[in-house]
Amino acid sequence: MKKLLLIPLLSLNLFATDLIDIYRHQGINPVIKSLESNLTSKQFWLNRLKNRDLKFGYFEIPRFILLCNKTTRQLWVYKFKQRKLTLIKHFDNLIVGKLGEKEKQGDLKTPIGDYRLSARIIPKNTYYGPLAFVTNYPNTFDKIDHKGGYGIWIHGRPLDGKSRPDLSKGCIVVKNSDMLELGNILDHCKTELFIAQQPFFANKEDIASILATLYKWRQAWRESDLDKYKIFYDKEFIKADGQKLKQFLNYKKRVFDLRKHQNVQIFFSNIEIMPYQNIEHHIIYKITFYEKYLANNFKFEGKKELYMIKRGDNFKILIEK
Repeated sequence: MKKLLLIPLLSLNLFATDLIDIYRHQGINPVIKSLESNLTSKQFWLNRLKNRDLKFGYFEIPRFILLCNKTTRQLWVYKFKQRKLTLIKHFDNLIVGKLGEKEKQGDLKTPIGDYRLSARIIPKNTYYGPLAFVTNYPNTFDKIDHKGGYGIWIHGRPLDGKSRPDLSKGCIVVKNSDMLELGNILDHCKTELFIAQQPFFANKEDIASILATLYKWRQAWRESDLDKYKIFYDKEFIKADGQKLKQFLNYKKRVFDLRKHQNVQIFFSNIEIMPYQNIEHHIIYKITFYEKYLANNFKFEGKKELYMIKRGDNFKILIEK
């Protein structure tokens, strides 16, 4: 075990020694250039992600992960912590809505996609059991896709013990004992819910490619280089506020022209990259991170959300919020 631990530490020390020597002989700018070169390299990320379980994606902070399979009516509960993914619980015999993708209110379909649990509540109506988690359906992707409906919960069964239909109106329904167990396990503020009909899982190649692309995009953005920046956007791109690609790039040109010679700094933290569940089997990932943007006359700090789609060997930004 001690020998295994020495390998990554030795590599880290050699890398640090190289950077120190570069700094000694050439100063800080070449050091920064070397670090940036690593961040934009897919091979660097492949090495960094070695031995990680990336089935549900890449996370930099602890996270609970729920996977609901509509076809098999099963729910799996995982916890990601300290770079490890652990299966905590598995529940059978769910009640869900109709198969297929949810499109409008009243179609009795449970949505397919990636969602956050936005609240934990005790339902006033005992029909919904002792406890419920509210999801953030419709999410950004759903809204762009003009999906209708609301009020998608994970909840229990009638407290009076009466039977209920073997089909929900779109919610995920579990036994009351299972619901209470979920309540004891989950921190709803740190939970991601994947709802799938045929689950789509992440892989190391995709995650490494997305991380390298993310930092190349950041580099072009920081340099206010529109020609480099625009290649990261898909031709079907749409911003969360409705801007299409041409309108968005025209806006960015005006911003870049203003900041062309400014010292712009952009930092990303708490990066999460998740395989986005969809019925069309497109290779789409949802990326969220905390962004810190610093320019001469403008500052921003807050959460950023992207959806990237795979086109050939490259990932392009499909949606940005």
